[in-house]
This record gives sequence, C-alpha cells and structure tokens, in this order.
Amino acid sequence: MIGDRSLRLPASGGFMEKETDISCKYFAHMVFFQLLDLSDPAVDAFLDYCVRYLSGHDGQVHFSLGLRAVNIHRDVSDSSFDVAMHIVFKNRGKYDDYAASQQHADFITDTAGMSTGRRVSDSYIERAVVGLP
Repeated sequence: MIGDRSLRLPASGGFMEKETDISCKYFAHMVFFQLLDLSDPAVDAFLDYCVRYLSGHDGQVHFSLGLRAVNIHRDVSDSSFDVAMHIVFKNRGKYDDYAASQQHADFITDTAGMSTGRRVSDSYIERAVVGLP
C-alpha cells in the first residue's frame, strides 16, 4: 500500500488462480490499434467510433483513449500503434458481456478498413493506486 491513495483489491491466492477466485477482480482490457489513415479527420472519426460503441457499457469503471506519444524515442517504447484504448471492468463477467454486445460487434463492422492491425492485452488488476472506485 502506498499512502491513503491505494485501493485494496481482493486478496490474491497466487499467480495461477481458479476462475472462481478471479471473478471478483477488476479486469483490464487494453487494445492498441494501427490506423490506415493518420490524417486528423480519420483519427478523430476512429476515436469517435470508439467512444460511441465501446464506452458506457455496464460494469466499466474506466474508459480512455490515447494517441501514441510520437516524441518518445526510448529503446523500450513500443511504436507499433497509433491509438491506445484502456478499459477497466468491475470483473471478467462484465468484460465478457461487453465483448458479446451488439455495440462491440457494430464497432468491428463500422471500423473495418480503418485499422491495419490491433494488439490486445488483457489482465486482472492486482494493485491499483488511484483512479478506480
């Protein structure tokens, strides 16, 4: 714990856990998109689609979009994406509902051809310092 800003999450039972143990943990879904067209109007349209279809789902406790920091040139910095989407859900079940939703399917259909690739990183949150309810 770091000061009084820390959030106490459900206790961990070890690195590999049973599904029942993780059902109450926050679930982070990060997606990194490579866009075909990097013009301002095209990027703005893509961000608008993300907000329209992917935000506001039941169980989301955080939703944000970011553009890659193109002025950072460290050896460890990943430069293979243009847009980063960060979503945190109350638990894995809320994420599963989101992933199966019509809005999610509509996003995939309506943005077809806008991105040349995407990478997804999913994780269970073990520690958080600020930002989650």
